[in-house]
Amino acid sequence: MPDNTGIYASFSLEPVEQTFLTEKEGRPIFADKEFVRIFIAGDKHTEVYREVTDNDKQRFSDAYKRFKEGAEAREQLTGTPLTQWPYLKPSQIKEMEAVNIYTVEQLAALSDTAKQKIGMGANELTAAARAYLATAENSSAASAFAAENERLKDEVTRLQAQMKEMASRFEALENDAQGSKARSRPAA
Repeated sequence: MPDNTGIYASFSLEPVEQTFLTEKEGRPIFADKEFVRIFIAGDKHTEVYREVTDNDKQRFSDAYKRFKEGAEAREQLTGTPLTQWPYLKPSQIKEMEAVNIYTVEQLAALSDTAKQKIGMGANELTAAARAYLATAENSSAASAFAAENERLKDEVTRLQAQMKEMASRFEALENDAQGSKARSRPAA
């Protein structure tokens, strides 16, 4: 499987005129065909737009799957949309979108060549994106630990209540046993 770092794809369904049938029927005849748009984050001049091949379906299987499930082109990208990242101003978001950068993950993975095309501040933006993703990853781990901790506390509380119940039952059995021994002893 080729390394797709920094390379993204979006799929679409487009009407394509069927020339032979159009001429035969004397009216425009169209068929829906799947197309792929392959682009590099940070490079607005490098883009491939063509009919989908089996290789495209395999290489960009996640995006293709989302397309088949009805996702729009932007929804086929995975990651945190730049619009949901408070670090960027709206004007910066538009600038990033102009060079095919739509997610924080794409920004974090930019090549040096793509950073040059963005210009001043590109290194700081990519560093901030990487830091944001690392913090989010650490935060999700902390949340998972907190949830596990709560689950374990609940389990300990349940087990303590169970032990308390067992102790009271045992004590009741002991009292019954001692009471029956006391009654079975003959009086002297």
